[in-house]
Amino acid sequence: MDTPLLWHIPLSHFNEKARWALDYKGIAHRRQVLGPDYLVRAWRATGQGKLPILFLDGRAISDSTRIIAALEERYKERPLYPCEPALRKRALELEDDFDETLGPALRASIITPIFRQDRDLALRLLTTGMPEAAYRRLRSVARIFAAFYRFRHKISDRRLENDRSAVSAALDRIDRERDGRAYLVGTSFTVADLTAASLLSPLLQPPEIQYQLRVELPPDIQDYRSVLLRHPAALWALDIYREHRGSSMEVRQKAPP
Repeated sequence: MDTPLLWHIPLSHFNEKARWALDYKGIAHRRQVLGPDYLVRAWRATGQGKLPILFLDGRAISDSTRIIAALEERYKERPLYPCEPALRKRALELEDDFDETLGPALRASIITPIFRQDRDLALRLLTTGMPEAAYRRLRSVARIFAAFYRFRHKISDRRLENDRSAVSAALDRIDRERDGRAYLVGTSFTVADLTAASLLSPLLQPPEIQYQLRVELPPDIQDYRSVLLRHPAALWALDIYREHRGSSMEVRQKAPP
């Protein structure tokens, strides 16, 4: 059987969700960082333009939720889905809710003001973990790409307040669902915990993250981040990273002699 291959973008928190699932379940896999041409390549592979995409058993699987579902079916060790039907249903409901609310809102809450203040910095941020050539290519079409990115992800200055309110509401939801417990559902780590923590990764920037930012965030973003990091849900997510993120299971190709 071929080693699973993940097409990903290092900075993306939805891509982090898929990477974490592979690593947590101990699945040796290869990774390929896609650059500015990811949209075309994703469409050719899956008929849609989003990453991550996992090539598994001859299939190209898009979307982090569908990727985790496929991994749970194929690899039974270290399950992320609870065995009890009611708990499994609840964990999947929370996964879906965080995907639809927290993920997009946090992306917009950070990227919106950076694009407004410093387009070049935004491009540096978005090409985290990519070769320098990726940044240079985007820099040559910076204005067009910025407009495309904001349109594609429904990011706008007028929605910033609503997006940040959605982030705060999601943090409150995490704290409320947890209700003082170690985990969101039941008594063990599940897809609900993984999703909540991974989607917070751009905010948290925990030591365990595998692709560190190579730029310094603007002062207002640092201030926004420092406020949110004091929220109990953010502190909980940092603990989840520390306890469950583990090491990368990426299989790297050997450099030629």
